[in-house]
Amino acid sequence: MSESTLYPKIRTKLPEILHDLQYIHEFASQSPPPPALTVIGTVKLHGTHADILIYHDNTIVLQSRNCLNLSTTADNHNFATAMAPKTAALLALRDRYYARFQQLNPGVVVDDSAPLVLAGEWVGASIQKRVALVHLSKRFAIISVNLNGRWVPDSLYADLDDESEEIFNISRAGVYHVTIDLAAPEAAEARLQEVAEEVAAACPFARMFGVEGAGEGVVWKFDDFPHRERVWFKTKGGPFKPNYAPRPAKGPPSDRVLGELKMARECAKAWCSDGRLEQAWDYLREIGKERNSKGLGPFLKWIVEDVCVEEKWDIEESGVNVGLLKKAVTDIAKPWYIGKSEVYAN
Repeated sequence: MSESTLYPKIRTKLPEILHDLQYIHEFASQSPPPPALTVIGTVKLHGTHADILIYHDNTIVLQSRNCLNLSTTADNHNFATAMAPKTAALLALRDRYYARFQQLNPGVVVDDSAPLVLAGEWVGASIQKRVALVHLSKRFAIISVNLNGRWVPDSLYADLDDESEEIFNISRAGVYHVTIDLAAPEAAEARLQEVAEEVAAACPFARMFGVEGAGEGVVWKFDDFPHRERVWFKTKGGPFKPNYAPRPAKGPPSDRVLGELKMARECAKAWCSDGRLEQAWDYLREIGKERNSKGLGPFLKWIVEDVCVEEKWDIEESGVNVGLLKKAVTDIAKPWYIGKSEVYAN
């Protein structure tokens, strides 16, 4: 794990992930490389990301994707407020994780400086829209755990949670397995998307509580190296399925400039989805920034950076002009924000 305790950004494109396998020591050191690898998936929830960091001295730190120290006075959808009375339960849960770790790794010394990180999703009523989870009261789902400075295999800790305190383990909602033929991954890619569509059509986590309705997708980790977050990836279904970049049209050299401009605009249109724009809007709420003219700069900065980072693979593969792309994204996002902020003010 890096020095940062923030949960890694998870990518969406399988070709990019398979490309990055060569940089994973456990894979690159195998000669010959394995013909196939299995990925294990858990349900991806549409809420707001939240982490619980529990230190050896019993200090508990709560954080979101964009705020490193949540509190009851600087909260994110009342996550800190809900966790405040759960100190005893969280410390007990930490002890259960460490007991399991010692059972699985006898003789391994635990680093006292590394917190137990319960990375998760805070879900339920009023947090998001368009999913079955909105019909549930707010609750926390553990989606990944970092223990002793390393992400641990989900399957070995899948039964550790505290349902009486509305803290659940995502593995209880179901686990999926798909084998990827590394020489011909197309069949696996189709299956991964099929699973995502099944989850998007009927959320297994919501169904645990008797609620039927839409979900979002699945997060996948390689069974052989689940601790390597660099090659974690996600597949989304239904309205959450991402739009992919069009391939550049072939044309004579004289069309190059116009072709680059058209390509940048088409990519910006594909990538500036309502979901991404809403995410940028919610980012301002999370960091406590006013959503008026003062928030326009941070809003545009966030969405341009998010497009450039999240779509990096397609940008490079398609040869998109980054400067033109940034302008095209801004041209879409700016009027959207102005319209949204005017409605919000009224």
